[in-house]
Amino acid sequence: MFSKGQEEAPFQLLVAVILMTFVIIVGLRAIEQAEEQKCFYDTEKSMNDLRTAIERTTQNKTPSIVRFNPPGCSDEEQFVVLKTDYENLCKRTCMNASSVCVLLRYSTSQTSGIQDKCINIPYDTSFRNFVDNPESCGKIGGYKKLEMESALGLELGNYYLVYYDNPAINYPIVCAYIEE
Repeated sequence: MFSKGQEEAPFQLLVAVILMTFVIIVGLRAIEQAEEQKCFYDTEKSMNDLRTAIERTTQNKTPSIVRFNPPGCSDEEQFVVLKTDYENLCKRTCMNASSVCVLLRYSTSQTSGIQDKCINIPYDTSFRNFVDNPESCGKIGGYKKLEMESALGLELGNYYLVYYDNPAINYPIVCAYIEE
């Protein structure tokens, strides 16, 4: 009654559906990985932009404006300016012989592969100017004062960084503001 071709048709259809499902799953996973990589690349770029702005402000004593708004790739992510005296960490991250350093650290509950960024500024640079010396930084219209060395991490937004120059103080002070 049925020819051999008609008997094989359901089997061929089943194989085709299985193959198509596999191709779709693999394709969706590849797209997901590409989006994840782009997100982490954008996060690294944002971190590098902030690091460069901090270095430029401290070394050149000139104001810097930088947008620090990483895309939010992971749950519970945090960005922290960290001073450390772990010699091995400083040598590995900053690639110099210093036993102390300042880092920009990304942390999350998930695996990300984003490494600490070495901020090439003097270790004694103060970002805690509003706590240590409330008069050191004035008000700037449209911006609020920002505590960069907070254990709570950095806020996202547009930063305005200013070098506070005072001959009576023997360490660099960077005044940080964030756009309101």
